[in-house]
Amino acid sequence: MAMNKGEWSELYVILYLLDDPNLNIVDANLEEITNKLYSVKNLSVQEKKNFITYVLKNDRSVQVYFNNDFKQLISKEEIAFNKKLIFNGIIHSINGSGAFEIADSNKILSKMTPAGLLKASSYSKADLQSVVLDKRLGKEKELKYSVKSSLGNPATILNASSQTNFIYEVNGISKEDMFKINSINTRTKLLDRIKMIRKLNGNIKFVKVQNANFEYNLKLIDSNMPNYLGDALLNSYEKRTKNLKSLFLMSSEFDDETFALKKLGDFLESISFGFFPSKKWNGIKDVNGGILLVKKNGSVVLLDLVYYSNEVRKYLINKTKFDSPDTKRYKMLELFEKDGKIYFTLNLQIRYTE
Repeated sequence: MAMNKGEWSELYVILYLLDDPNLNIVDANLEEITNKLYSVKNLSVQEKKNFITYVLKNDRSVQVYFNNDFKQLISKEEIAFNKKLIFNGIIHSINGSGAFEIADSNKILSKMTPAGLLKASSYSKADLQSVVLDKRLGKEKELKYSVKSSLGNPATILNASSQTNFIYEVNGISKEDMFKINSINTRTKLLDRIKMIRKLNGNIKFVKVQNANFEYNLKLIDSNMPNYLGDALLNSYEKRTKNLKSLFLMSSEFDDETFALKKLGDFLESISFGFFPSKKWNGIKDVNGGILLVKKNGSVVLLDLVYYSNEVRKYLINKTKFDSPDTKRYKMLELFEKDGKIYFTLNLQIRYTE
């Protein structure tokens, strides 16, 4: 019954909220705002072909349904015990170890999932659905959440793939120069190749996003969003910083700080809660509840999109960075000639800072 840290964390979040259904809402610094606004009534997850629902009863026992068919009742004591079991299993696992087993977890997994595993659908930004009682309104509402964990390496918001290549054109250099630049194979070869282009009086111009669907999605946010990101991505190497906020603020694409941070926030919200690069987006976000975050001490907190959306946006802006994908796998900054012009690509990957 092996799962990776992210998958174990999703199970842990479910057990945690079933054991303590009062959602703890926090601000952008993860400081508590209130835990008296929402109370969880049930949780649901789409696991491959199975829709699993956990209904919390008044005595804090949990009814489990697979595809709307009642399967069994789990006592509150068993929920609490296994919450601690899963947390200890996660924190004592080795970072970067991939999928791993947690001893004595098979029993609870067999009760909570049809296949003894919990692998949420990869076709939605929403990891967990919930019915919560909104105490401010005095009524129940359905909300969908993204689940993130600080128990392992910082989670990615946008994974590197062939869809996330950005294409740049280099003007002012010769074919011989191109071979000379490509021969640079230092530890910091990306930066050194850019430096050589500049030394040879080459001019670098962003052209487009390689994948048409990804470019469409970015333009759906803002028609200039590909240019904003293309500029920031190149600067992340030249300016030697991966911090997204800093890169947007220093960009020549923007007139002032307010505009820069508004555009960065729009992008981060859309990629966090709305679209995948490979699929054409309709502009509607999958996630409407916010981010359920597992902190290093095991507590689960909520960055709430309903009443505190500005705090969610601040968190995304302040806690994200460009990551460095595998340069060989994505052939980054390997100059090539096409139709008499010289180009290279950089690959976009975004990760939380912590």
